[in-house]
Amino acid sequence: MALVYSVSAGPAVDADVVSRELTVAVNGEQISRVSFPKETTDFGEIKVAQDSNVSVALVDIDDAGNRSQPALREFVATDTIPPAAPGEIGVSLLREDAS
Repeated sequence: MALVYSVSAGPAVDADVVSRELTVAVNGEQISRVSFPKETTDFGEIKVAQDSNVSVALVDIDDAGNRSQPALREFVATDTIPPAAPGEIGVSLLREDAS
């Protein structure tokens, strides 16, 4: 089963940031590294297999090419969404019992 997560972050702190780079690793293997415009706060979705170890890192890059320390989030992809409730349940009176 795959789980889908949304990734977001606050706006860049420094005025000279020109881009943001998001890296995603699953079970120690990098699966993506994508650059975004400086104003990006919504980085879309990531899809990972249930029970995977996930690492998401965001780095801001300034106009001189300097890279910030990464903002890092690590977690185990755990299914915490319960299934939907069953459909309507029916109960019907069948008979009276004199016992």
